[in-house]
Formats: sequence, structure tokens, C-alpha cells
Amino acid sequence: MTPFDFTVDEAYSRKHNEFFRDAKRLQIAAGILAALLIAVVIALFVTLGVSVTSIALGITFGFFALLCLVVIPVLPRKMGDPQHYYNMYDLVPAMVAKVNPRDMVLLALVDATADPSNPSRPALAARTVTSVPGIPREVGTHVPSMAVTGIQTLRSKGLYEEISPMPVAWGTKDSQVWKLAERAIPRNHWAMLQGLLNQVDDVLATKRNLLLLDPDTHGKAMGKHASEN
Repeated sequence: MTPFDFTVDEAYSRKHNEFFRDAKRLQIAAGILAALLIAVVIALFVTLGVSVTSIALGITFGFFALLCLVVIPVLPRKMGDPQHYYNMYDLVPAMVAKVNPRDMVLLALVDATADPSNPSRPALAARTVTSVPGIPREVGTHVPSMAVTGIQTLRSKGLYEEISPMPVAWGTKDSQVWKLAERAIPRNHWAMLQGLLNQVDDVLATKRNLLLLDPDTHGKAMGKHASEN
């Protein structure tokens, strides 16, 4: 894929980047769940008194409440700041592939290979988003994005099992940066993705919204004109 560096507007990114917004929702959900579990523990002791049952259940629920509370401060540190997040991943072509009443689906052409020394393995990755500032809600709209890699297991044989597009437009409101990112991606990659948009439902039907493509067909096409822009 394509390296691409730019200066991230941190305040803007934290407002629009749905990776960070999702993390905020998880923190809130963890806080609510912890409060509910603590309330259950109190109710157990009020209802059952001090007994083997109330103590056993109280320890169990209390342990899960503690885990929820630990998540709240740890999650932001685990994610890092927006600039670091954008610096970690490569630029890939992504397009609006589906428009729904309240959201839309981005489809990206990515390399699922986890080991850079191995041949590339082209794949399609999808992510449902609420909005991308400045991006028309129209199928085929270009949305240059960073390929955020996720799960990799021994069973995946050197391939990522999850990759999610993170739009450059979530990191800065500077439209010139968006245009530079779009031009940095080889034209044949955009063309290939355009021809694969009709596979968006197949991608969404996979376990983690990642569909591996035929390496002989699409791998050669991706590499053949990789330097063309």
C-alpha cells in the first residue's frame, strides 16, 4: 500500500474520527455496566444477607465491575493520540459503496499480508460509518483512507483477519490534504476498486468485513502499475 504523512488536527479528529468516538462510547458503556453490577451486588446483600450465595455472586459481579472500571482509563492510552494513529498505517483507496438512510458503507482495497516479506494478498475491507466531513453520500465517491489493521491469529497464516478503513478526512479538515492523499494512490488501484464495488454485500457477509481476493488475478493487477498516478 502507500505511506502518507500529514499533520492531524487533534481536536477535529477526536470530534469526527469514529474510531475515537467508538472508544468514548465504550468508556460510557463500561461505566454504566460497572454501576449496574455494583447495584446488583448491593441488592444481593440487602435481599439475601451475608450468605454463601450472596458472597459468591458478589465476588463474581464485583470482579466484572472492576474490569469495567479498569477499561475506562486504559482505553484512551491504548489507542494513543490521533497523530500517532494515522502515522501507524498505510494509505489505501476507499469508496462509498452503499448509502443507507442513517449511514453509509466504505469499501477499501487493502493488503491483508501481515508479514511485509511475504507476497501481497489483496482484499476488500468494509466499514459502516455515520458520516465523513466533506464527502458526498454517493456511491463511488473517493474516500482516501488509512488501513487500520486488527486481528491476526496463528490460524490466519500470516494474514490479517480484520482491516478497517479510516478516512483521511477524519483527521483534518484541509481539503488540499484530501486531494493529495487521493493523488498519492495509484490510479489503477482506484479503477480496480471501482470495478469491485458490487461485492460490498459479500464483504459485509464475512465474519469481520474482510474478503480475500484471488492473488493471481488481483495481486498482479495491483502490482503491475503500482507507480502510476
